[in-house]
Amino acid sequence: MSKRSFALGLLAAVLVLGASAARPAQEPETAPGAPGLRYEIWVELDAAGKMLLGKEELVWTNPTKDAVPDMLLHLYWNAFKNEDSAFLREAAAESMFSDGDAPEDGEWGWIDITDIRLADGSDLKPGLQFVTPDGPDHPGDQTVARILFPAPVEPGESVRLRLEFRSKVPRTVARSGYYRNSFFIAQWFPKPGVYEEGRGWNAHAYHQNSEFFADFADFVVHITVPRDFVVGSSGKQVDERIDGPAGTKTLTFSQAMVHDFAWMADPRYLKIERDFIADREVNPQEYRETAELLGLPVEEVRLPNVKMILLIAPEHKGQIERHFRALRAAIKYYGLWYGPYPYETVTMVDPPFRTGSGGMEYPTLFTAGTRVLPSKNQLSPEGVIVHEFGHGYWYGLAANNEFEAAWLDEGFNTYSTGRVLATAYGAGALPLVFKGFPVDWFLPVPKIFDFELNRVAAINTVRFDPVTAWSWKFFNRGSYAANVYMRAATLLQTLEGVLGEPVWPRIMRTYHMRYRYKHPTKEDFIGVVNEISGKDMTWFFDELLEGTETFDYGVASVASVKIPARRRGVYDTDRGRQEVTRKAIAQLESAATKAPEGGSSQPAYKTTVVLRRYGEARLQGDAVVKVRVRFKDGSVETRTWDGRARWARLEFVKPVEAESAQIDPEGVWLIDARLANNSRGVDGVRRNVVKLMTQLLFTVQSFLHYIGSWS
Repeated sequence: MSKRSFALGLLAAVLVLGASAARPAQEPETAPGAPGLRYEIWVELDAAGKMLLGKEELVWTNPTKDAVPDMLLHLYWNAFKNEDSAFLREAAAESMFSDGDAPEDGEWGWIDITDIRLADGSDLKPGLQFVTPDGPDHPGDQTVARILFPAPVEPGESVRLRLEFRSKVPRTVARSGYYRNSFFIAQWFPKPGVYEEGRGWNAHAYHQNSEFFADFADFVVHITVPRDFVVGSSGKQVDERIDGPAGTKTLTFSQAMVHDFAWMADPRYLKIERDFIADREVNPQEYRETAELLGLPVEEVRLPNVKMILLIAPEHKGQIERHFRALRAAIKYYGLWYGPYPYETVTMVDPPFRTGSGGMEYPTLFTAGTRVLPSKNQLSPEGVIVHEFGHGYWYGLAANNEFEAAWLDEGFNTYSTGRVLATAYGAGALPLVFKGFPVDWFLPVPKIFDFELNRVAAINTVRFDPVTAWSWKFFNRGSYAANVYMRAATLLQTLEGVLGEPVWPRIMRTYHMRYRYKHPTKEDFIGVVNEISGKDMTWFFDELLEGTETFDYGVASVASVKIPARRRGVYDTDRGRQEVTRKAIAQLESAATKAPEGGSSQPAYKTTVVLRRYGEARLQGDAVVKVRVRFKDGSVETRTWDGRARWARLEFVKPVEAESAQIDPEGVWLIDARLANNSRGVDGVRRNVVKLMTQLLFTVQSFLHYIGSWS
């Protein structure tokens, strides 16, 4: 989940917080349509009463060697039932207002299982109880329920459950909700957790910062709505039936091998369909270059055609082409870099007004987000479209546990979003808005790449939490977001710079394809990094993701001193002991300057560069940081430093003085906390500071000119 414009608010919150490039192993994908979980759901929307009435049949097959006596079910909407839920308690704890994100009176949401039975009719409802798997901190939470089976489900056996449920749609808290006749319905049905062999059910409560985790399944969902409503849904529509007397219609959607299912309904919406035609979007040269970079046959990088569906509010219809262009770019580049999009359809939803559903991802469906008055210079809605489609890869296909390792999808996808936007669009103006109007309509606004904004957040949040903390165990929401989105993305881009091409793109492709339709962990990714790079990069993750120490290397000083023709003092010579005085040295140097060209050696200078490790985090393994020294004749010398010690002294002897020295001149180590100390001249001026201050001065001057025009 992300919105490009969210980055500015997050940044403010953060500042307040005070050896071989082997071919990637293209392992066979799990055959679609063969998961261990199947759903068929019938749901009816009562638009006037803001209610859902549902029936659900699920078949779960035990994939482990354990005999499983029970099942844990997520009931996410109970997070909006009352202020005793973990979600609303945590929201209130961070809010300056006592009720945090709680709904207003009469606008609560909830879900009740009214009946649950086995296929043979055995009633499991009497044994249903709410549990708190994350400890006793929130005893009133009802977002996870436990049912007991009459007998354990043995390895390889299946259990068929039939449920009936009744739900109140919440009035906009997070991700799901309604506003008038607009509905966005997500995390809405009783859903099993993930059973882990030897550990039991992984089913956390719904926390304020947490997202989700579920097993891949086949879905068939029948949605009944008022006849005039437009519906967008996960999956592919396979049927539609009209009930004239009831004034309703029932649409059936089907999708194999996904782990969630969401939908929306609104009578005002426009529905537009377009096709992503791969041969129009990707030319033969792009296929050849991609295949060569990844070390794969061209046929393995070819993309399929995809049906693109857009549901958009009428007031945004002027942005239809912007939406489709961004989606085409996302399908193209995620497909080329990480693997072809495997589903027939993708549905893009302009989120219904005031439903709290913008910028969220679900398999084959995502919500975007835009404004009535967009700017052509700001990458909005493009940023959120690319990002949320990308979650179809990072979390949708490589389905990490978002409760316990949110960085594995948010960090990967924030990194990937930045790459797609930079490739397809270039830099975008900062998304600054004043009273609904883009600021760049009135004055110049700097254009930036995503990685620049990510880096600012990353370096200001490192001291609060490790990137790998569980989602509800961060210092606060600002730390959660800055770490799992921006710091993780910055570290991935740093790793890209360290390992380079073709190693890095092969790592990302191999990791994604190997863990499609699986639940990868941090250890799985590290394993792929080490395998493809031929290096042990475990230290990088231990030091920079798990750690909370500042990474900061800099140039402490640069000095060039003329080497005298002789050094003073008393020397033993063939003619006896002689003293070399200042006067004698001066005479020797004067004679050298008067000698004909080539008749005497040129004066020599000794340049000393002192480097410092200011931060506690340090390089390990075979990692080094480059140091570039520029001399007054235009020549350049480059050295490397392993960065382990607190300081290092580099010395150069040349017939010319130095001009400046810069550490990490190529900007590989993006996580460096202070770029201002990375460069220094012999005059003591920090070159990076001059550059940064010039950019700031331009922005301030533009603002003052604008203000002055009103006087």
